[in-house]
Amino acid sequence: MKGKDTSGQILLILLGFSVALIIGALCAGDLGNLIPGFITIITRPSQFTMDYFKLGGLGSAFLNAGMVGLACCGLLYFSKAKCTGLTVAAYWLNVGFATFGMTFTNIWPFFFGVWVYSRLKKVSFGSVANQAMFATALAPFASELMFRYPGLETRGFTFTGLLLAILLGVFVGCVMPSLCAHSPNFHKGYDLYSAGPAAGFLAFFLYCFLYLGSGVKVPSNTDLGDGHRAFVNVFFIIVFTACLCAGAMMDKDVFKKYKALWKSDGYKTDYTAAFGVPATLLNMGVYGLFILLYYNVVHGMTIADGQLVFTPAKFTGATMGAIMCMFAFVAQGTQPRTVFPIMVGYAVASLVPFLFFAGGLAEAQKWTLTTQAILVGLCFASGLAPVSGKWGFFPGVIAGFIHALLVMNVPLLHGGFCLYNGGFTAGIVAFLLIPVLECFTKPVEERRAAKEPAAAEK
Repeated sequence: MKGKDTSGQILLILLGFSVALIIGALCAGDLGNLIPGFITIITRPSQFTMDYFKLGGLGSAFLNAGMVGLACCGLLYFSKAKCTGLTVAAYWLNVGFATFGMTFTNIWPFFFGVWVYSRLKKVSFGSVANQAMFATALAPFASELMFRYPGLETRGFTFTGLLLAILLGVFVGCVMPSLCAHSPNFHKGYDLYSAGPAAGFLAFFLYCFLYLGSGVKVPSNTDLGDGHRAFVNVFFIIVFTACLCAGAMMDKDVFKKYKALWKSDGYKTDYTAAFGVPATLLNMGVYGLFILLYYNVVHGMTIADGQLVFTPAKFTGATMGAIMCMFAFVAQGTQPRTVFPIMVGYAVASLVPFLFFAGGLAEAQKWTLTTQAILVGLCFASGLAPVSGKWGFFPGVIAGFIHALLVMNVPLLHGGFCLYNGGFTAGIVAFLLIPVLECFTKPVEERRAAKEPAAAEK
């Protein structure tokens, strides 16, 4: 009975987040544009990265995110899925990308595709509901087929485009579950965004099949606005504070349990099962405010006209989506202690393009910490939190450093059609780093255990 209660609590929490986003849409102003802007968002291509704040308006982007959230909750409820920490991750990845790459339109072919998979495998749809949400990582392909492919100009909805999108969804839906099951063998469980490598390699194949291999011209869709710092901050402060209060009210021993969660390395750990829903909610609040603080404090550094220039992060749809996607594994492996080293790694890596430019070795500085792709990249670099949790602070810094240098170049493999670009990159980092760590050092716990006998002898 306890498992069912926990599952129901998680579903209600996710439903509450979805409703909060819709309330946010109603509070964002310009209600006259709410529905027209929403229609614009759901009927346009969504190649990574499209800022829905600019495309449809602030309220419309919130509405799209809320509707995607409700669709996910409906999927979980009607399929009778058991909600776990992994469900929280799948939900937040869908809702997060709903402000810069995923829409209420382009998720359904993948939901349907995984349903077909469940019929073919003769398993309940609820048992693969999480996989249905992860399959939407390739949602931009569905929008392309529905609204633009094979041209470069948006042509609008057609029956042929819908049919192609459904066929794509069935293909992806039947392939992704097996790829996701194999993905941990690639990164040994150190990439929390485990579906990233599966989605990335599959997107690489589809990109070659639909574009590079067939000779079809590749469209470019990136368009970013100036953002809405004040509104996004107020919304998240309210939501994350509500998580703190809810967690504290649900269990009088929640802070004791959260202390144990804080000490956890996050490696293959479901916080809802190990520490309970209240402690997980508390982590949602603490970690959420920690992420929000970072995006407010971080500044990019460059040189212009011989002077040091510092630029703050723009709170675009992509930035808001990154905050929510970074929130994804708050119930299954991430927390401030293990993510902070990753952030430090990003900061150290940002010195590479700065020093090359300042030293005259490069004609231009390619990126700073507030370049949009890097702001989004850090979100998925946080998926390497088990590296710092299991191996220590400096391995975590190294992991963040490598991720920052790779993440802007990995889209060359999939053309910007894989929303899990940063998760794909995190898998590659883990593939490169973990065998080296295993060869030359030991996990933190083993190093501590080795020191204890030596200390006792003294």
